[in-house]
Amino acid sequence: MKWFKKSSLDEMQELRLLKIESRGFWIGFIGLFLAIVVQIVIYGTESIREVYVGEFIVFLCMGIYLIVECLRNGIWDRHLPATPAVNIGLSLLAAAVTGLFNAIVSYHNYHDTTAAFVIFIVYFLMLSVVIYVTLTVCSALYRRRRKYLEEEREEDAD
Repeated sequence: MKWFKKSSLDEMQELRLLKIESRGFWIGFIGLFLAIVVQIVIYGTESIREVYVGEFIVFLCMGIYLIVECLRNGIWDRHLPATPAVNIGLSLLAAAVTGLFNAIVSYHNYHDTTAAFVIFIVYFLMLSVVIYVTLTVCSALYRRRRKYLEEEREEDAD
């Protein structure tokens, strides 16, 4: 695989190619997410295995890859710091959106307002805790990796 080692692009072209690849990744990631959501709305949650398991597997692999590589490289986010307050806010937001979506699907399927409300509350409570714990663990891993990478750079500079 000799021909994959050397690039014929200059630095400006490499940077542009990286931007293009990044946009392509995010278009694919968001497109898969929207495809899954639309299929849930159209077909309901009863036909999960038959309808969108392939899209979900690809979406999940893309998400796991992104998380692992960002943590491995000591990258968190361009705009949001890795703080407990941000973790709480994001976990509450994600849990509310997911709970609302599942409550709407439940109401659409069963036409029961009480059940939809209970589903919202259960999803909201469970997911807010799970997402907060996940973000807290990831932010701790990020801080530890970032510290290691900074120490490594200092050793290389000496």
